[in-house]
Amino acid sequence: MTLMLQSLVALTLLTCGAVAAVPVVVNRPEPVAADADALAVAGESLRVVEAPGGRWFLNGDPIGRGALADLMRQQGATQPVRYLPSAALGVGQVAQSLAWLRRSGAAAAVLAIPTREP
Repeated sequence: MTLMLQSLVALTLLTCGAVAAVPVVVNRPEPVAADADALAVAGESLRVVEAPGGRWFLNGDPIGRGALADLMRQQGATQPVRYLPSAALGVGQVAQSLAWLRRSGAAAAVLAIPTREP
């Protein structure tokens, strides 16, 4: 087999592979954000925001971690909790904080990432 024929076969296989992959790439479904009303089970949900430096906010008001844990033990089981981490936090810290919220009584705590408007 000559070099020209080998190159032509390789180019043909590459082109066929690329054409075969086009439907997979084009038909990829877009992620859909959860409906805000679908998470509200029993009244208004609690919105918990974590900022860098261990600062916590509950529905826009600053709150200490201990007070938040106490509140989660009291109300976490009855109200849905939406956890909104700061973009400055790492993935590991977000996972640890979400697990901590769930252990603190907010078993229905969900990670609520806001969507960007186009």
